[in-house]
Amino acid sequence: MIKKILLAAAIASFSINAFSAENAGLVGFVNTNKVVDNKGFSNPQAIWTVYVSNDPSEEAVFLAYIAYKKLGAHTASIEWFDKKDQPLDRCVFGPEQVTTTPYVHTVSCNWGGRLPSGGITVRIFDTLNGKKEKISEMFLPEKS
Repeated sequence: MIKKILLAAAIASFSINAFSAENAGLVGFVNTNKVVDNKGFSNPQAIWTVYVSNDPSEEAVFLAYIAYKKLGAHTASIEWFDKKDQPLDRCVFGPEQVTTTPYVHTVSCNWGGRLPSGGITVRIFDTLNGKKEKISEMFLPEKS
């Protein structure tokens, strides 16, 4: 029951933090401890909503379902920023050639380690024809 509530909260977070990018949108995203395969689809095993700063054992997976709105070669990226909006890390995917719509692309990226204090922000971007757009973002607080 708690997992369902956390998943619903994550989906609600998506609705609040969605951006109106021209080239892509987000079907959903979640920070999870592990991605599991179920009938050919990537799914979260358990929701991971906080982290402990400066702990080298902290590790998670960010999973995003991106819905491309336009045809062409899309390049998705997931990027992490500290409380001062300084970049910490990123994963770049693709390019993914979209020839028909609707087209939903699943991406996931492992991240973690000695994370800074004060919370981190995860942002998802799409680049098409040289134009990089923010699709969405999510804040992860530090566990105190």
